[in-house]
Amino acid sequence: MGGIVSTWDIKPGGVHGVLNKTAEAGAKFEEEFTSYDDGLVGAATWAGTMVLGGTEIPKGGAFGPVAQALQEFQQRTENDLKFLPVRTGKSITGARLATEEYLKGNLEMAKNAQDQYSKAPTPEEMKGPKK
Repeated sequence: MGGIVSTWDIKPGGVHGVLNKTAEAGAKFEEEFTSYDDGLVGAATWAGTMVLGGTEIPKGGAFGPVAQALQEFQQRTENDLKFLPVRTGKSITGARLATEEYLKGNLEMAKNAQDQYSKAPTPEEMKGPKK
């Protein structure tokens, strides 16, 4: 049973294109998060209150149980939302650096092969194949 042979066939231009598309999508996170926050605030605002009839509404507004639940939901998901753009940025950077190292490795292997085969023949090589 032979060992597992792993091969890499990376097309840097393709990687570059995918990374650009990913970065463009990631750049929209801030806009989406603002929309998300605005949506939650709007929902909380229109969710009703718990103010008794005839009672003056406090200056900061009055919130009912649905608004309170939405606020708690927003607070508990805040770190999850912050995670997305940071993780995306790290993934893009990692893929870019890995591709650069892959290319460096290919260039180094090509240089090593070129160096090896551009040397003058050794005395052993001059004897030719054994008969």
